[in-house]
Amino acid sequence: MSLATEFALGRYCPTRSPVHALDPRVKTVAALGFLGVTIATQSPAAYLFLTAAVVAVVASARLSPSFVLRSVASLRWLVLVVFVAQGFFTPGTLLFEWLPRFTREGAVLGAIFAWRIALMVTTATVLTATTSPMELGDGLERLLGPLARIGVPVHEISMISVIALRFVPTLMDETTRIIKAQTGRGARFDGGLVARARSAVPVLVPLFASALRRADDLALAMDARCYRGAEGRTKYVELRLTGRDAAAIVVAAVIVTCAIVFSR
Repeated sequence: MSLATEFALGRYCPTRSPVHALDPRVKTVAALGFLGVTIATQSPAAYLFLTAAVVAVVASARLSPSFVLRSVASLRWLVLVVFVAQGFFTPGTLLFEWLPRFTREGAVLGAIFAWRIALMVTTATVLTATTSPMELGDGLERLLGPLARIGVPVHEISMISVIALRFVPTLMDETTRIIKAQTGRGARFDGGLVARARSAVPVLVPLFASALRRADDLALAMDARCYRGAEGRTKYVELRLTGRDAAAIVVAAVIVTCAIVFSR
């Protein structure tokens, strides 16, 4: 499986669903609430409740379960490292006699941390899969709008965020093409850790060159279209909250509150 197919985070799925129809500001605030309570608690009961809520949102968004699972699986090495590190560095009772320093308490804590990462990645995947980069940028700009009164470049921040999010799948596609091209030239990407680290150099160098070239092309295109920042710019589509958005905010607030209650 290629990196582009495996890495689902940042990819927008243009389907018709109640979640897609929500205001991007509502989805952003709800996702931040989910992420906040996920980070703040370590309760298995709260995580179980949040998992059920996220599964319900995925079903409402009509996203393929394999699409969401691929996004979580793309960080499997991070999850494994977190689990093993917690198992070895948390004091307690040995889980296996033949495995020194790996404790039962560490295994439980590592499983909770791995669960936390999976929930966070799934929440971010649902947000980016149900909200186009342009909608996400407009929603972020409106949410941060009050900061513009104190001199914060809100428009530029939101634009940079949208561009970075938009180019994540593009860079994954470019990485896959570079790996295939280097493999066709006889490069090997297997072996031990040192061999894999050395084989990454023929991929990273052309990848950085391609990213810089794309950035230069984007800057020239924006300059040719007379882009001069946020001053004097208007929106083609104005964001307006509806009754559906208000109901979604209430549901998200209830879910976050219940998760906080379960964590006690």
